[in-house]
Amino acid sequence: MKIHTKAALPITLLAGNNTLPIIQAYFEFNHLKQLYRQGWLQHGIETKYCESVAEHSFGVALLALFLLDIYSLELDKNKVFQMALIHDLGEVYAGDFTPRDKVNQQEKYQLEKDSLTQILDKLPNCSYWIDLWEEYEQGNSLEAQFLRQIDQLEMILQASVYEHQKLANLSEFFTSTNQVFQIPQLQSIFQALEELRNNCNSISPKPQLNVQTICNDCAFHVKAESSIQCIHPDESDVNCAVVTFCSSFQPSEEIDSPCVTFGSDEK
Repeated sequence: MKIHTKAALPITLLAGNNTLPIIQAYFEFNHLKQLYRQGWLQHGIETKYCESVAEHSFGVALLALFLLDIYSLELDKNKVFQMALIHDLGEVYAGDFTPRDKVNQQEKYQLEKDSLTQILDKLPNCSYWIDLWEEYEQGNSLEAQFLRQIDQLEMILQASVYEHQKLANLSEFFTSTNQVFQIPQLQSIFQALEELRNNCNSISPKPQLNVQTICNDCAFHVKAESSIQCIHPDESDVNCAVVTFCSSFQPSEEIDSPCVTFGSDEK
């Protein structure tokens, strides 16, 4: 199982440096900005469009902020906002697991708790924050139950954005969250999203690039079944045996590319 990130853990950049605990902690939780939400990648969203875990947490916090205000829910707002901001901190070292990874729930829980503890044990009130995270994980308060549903709502809203951008068909996410929302107001939002989705029946993934498609930022082309397909550098599982590279690489045959010129290395 490979966890895809934009960069390595920023805390590694502090190796050999003695600094304040809050700076160390920041370099650790900054990794949430580097960590892609793996589920989107697994469903075909390219890395250049894929949100980070930090962006997801920000969306959860904003939804909680406004929905508590809109619906005047009788909840401890301060606790909800704190939970929203720390609920994914355990993914810094553990990574972002998805159902496809088939990781045992107890193993996932322990990995994330160990990650959280590693970050927070250098800060004041460590036990308070760990207990708050535990409360969210167990869903044993009204605030935790609310935020766990907001976490799913943010995901389905992001899925709707991706579908409107025609980046992928994300039906699986709508199906898997169909029974999640127990709060009537959140059920109404989910139903409105489904209606919006049904009305936008033109939603479909972007077509695969082919020889007729002009691409301004590709790195190389692949010859496949007598056609030339544009392959973006972010795509994985490229068979280098069939790749014709540009720059200083000499291709096996000349290709008149809509992106770059192959077959010569003229300055």
